[in-house]
Amino acid sequence: MLKAPKFWYYKKDTFLSNSLYPLSLFFRLGTKIRNLVSKERTAKLPIICVGNIVVGGAGKTPVALKIGNMLKKAGYSPHFVSKGYGGLEKNNTLVKDWHSPKSVGDEPLLLSEIAPTWIGLDRNRSFELAKEKGADCIVMDDGFQNPTLQKDFSIVVINGEQGFGNKRVIPAGPLRESINRGLSRTNLVIAIGEIDESVKNKIHKHIPMIRAKFKIKEDELMVRGQRVTAFAGIAYPEKFFNSLKLVKANIVDRISYSDHHIYSENDLLNLAEIANKHQSILVTTKKDIVRIPKSFRSLVKTIDGFIQFDDEKLLLEILTNLIQNKIDN
Repeated sequence: MLKAPKFWYYKKDTFLSNSLYPLSLFFRLGTKIRNLVSKERTAKLPIICVGNIVVGGAGKTPVALKIGNMLKKAGYSPHFVSKGYGGLEKNNTLVKDWHSPKSVGDEPLLLSEIAPTWIGLDRNRSFELAKEKGADCIVMDDGFQNPTLQKDFSIVVINGEQGFGNKRVIPAGPLRESINRGLSRTNLVIAIGEIDESVKNKIHKHIPMIRAKFKIKEDELMVRGQRVTAFAGIAYPEKFFNSLKLVKANIVDRISYSDHHIYSENDLLNLAEIANKHQSILVTTKKDIVRIPKSFRSLVKTIDGFIQFDDEKLLLEILTNLIQNKIDN
């Protein structure tokens, strides 16, 4: 897995972005052709899709986790469906506690802590299997750009720190599709943190927006004032580093790996050596810790964050009405 290029998030045009722009046009053309020839398959369950327009890092998995929790507390039986990005298992599989990030990917392991989670390339088959196993609704992590998947309600997550980057489609920028095209299919925007005016102006007036914050759990505040060597293998590591600043951790070194990086013993030995040199503690994300060999996890402190919606009651009402209408009909 590759790191997101830094020039994707520069506000001004760069030589690299301009050079790659013609390839972006080919990517957009390929997407249009795919959408024309693809046919959506219908599922017999209400499907809530949590996606984003940028390539990774917006916060869709924490949002999906929160929504799954909300629906469980409301008395529903949600199942998560994920492609299992980065995992070796391609068949439709229910994630178990003995699975590893190498087999099913890191995000499905986190989702499976909340509700039954299915992975596999054929997500339509995962919908069927989830229904057979008692699901009354699906929370789909990603899949917003896949035209073959039913989506009864599409949520696009936008992170304030990240925004839309340089607003160009890959490989010239971080967008999976044009902003206008993506937002035209969106039922709701969830905005995490402060959203830039240039980003706000892109969101159509008729699309409702619910604001959210990424919060750090109280028991994680023990890193406050500590000398920290921070490391992460996520799409947008700056978000993690900035969260450490917010809790007043003293970051003495920061190391970025490629997204979904599977850590080796050598990686951890190198990190331990760096931390020892700085007389600091090793800190990473909950998403990263599942990709670290179990024998080394005790050496690393994790920061566990969660999403807090400004209007959780409104979001729950919208989603429960959607699910109930689908079930009744």
